[in-house]
Amino acid sequence: MKELIEILLDKLNRANKIVFMGIGEEKLRDDAVGVYIISEFLDCSNEKFLFINAGIDPMNRIDEIVEFQASHLVLLDTCTLNKPPGTVSIIERENIKEYVPISSHTLPVNLVIDLLLEKLSNLQVFMIGFVPESLEGFTELNFYKADEYSLEDRSENEDLPFFEFHLTETIKKAADQVIEIIKKIIHKV
Repeated sequence: MKELIEILLDKLNRANKIVFMGIGEEKLRDDAVGVYIISEFLDCSNEKFLFINAGIDPMNRIDEIVEFQASHLVLLDTCTLNKPPGTVSIIERENIKEYVPISSHTLPVNLVIDLLLEKLSNLQVFMIGFVPESLEGFTELNFYKADEYSLEDRSENEDLPFFEFHLTETIKKAADQVIEIIKKIIHKV
């Protein structure tokens, strides 16, 4: 993970406005990793950073990225690299189509990126990809932080996760490390 922070700092050191977008389905164990990471930054958006929980529909959030006038978009999602579960890799924009299948997303991520690039031609895009251990669904659906957020809160804030996360320990550990890296980036960039 030490080299991951160095790579990210290098990619983002000249960034004006950075969007971190978590993608995934909360009900499919490790597929929720991007949403899990974004949930740690719900109160951190400002004039330089925007944190978006796109869930399974990143297309629905394009206008926010354009309005923000992002210079960089960092996607957080699972990927299909032929590596052990828990592996975290930087996937360049041109390789996203190859390593991020349609899966739970309403549209392939590469199409969303193409639409964004039509509106923000200088946008730099890459992904922090996580090799999942399990994409199985689960039947015990509990609200995310049920004691803190009402149904009204959830309907008013589309970035709030709806359900509790059920990440495998392998992916949770990797995600928690990436959360710490993003915290450092916020202070250094």
